[in-house]
Amino acid sequence: MRQITRRPVAPISPELADLVRLSIKDVSALIGRCQQSVRDMIRAGKFPPADHRDGPKCVRWSAGTVRRWLESTTTTAAK
Repeated sequence: MRQITRRPVAPISPELADLVRLSIKDVSALIGRCQQSVRDMIRAGKFPPADHRDGPKCVRWSAGTVRRWLESTTTTAAK
């Protein structure tokens, strides 16, 4: 049997990680809300709209946008 050798993975910088595009399914899992709740929050202005549009029905958020929103909501809740 042939042995597979794996190369070490270089760590991803935080700046690069913030550029990862997340689907609404990913976003809803990260913030702990269902997809419809995320859509409702966007309409109400309580969540940022998607950063990228990959098609007529395909929108994505950059991970940095979601991270900043989470930080702002936890900071506000802590006060």
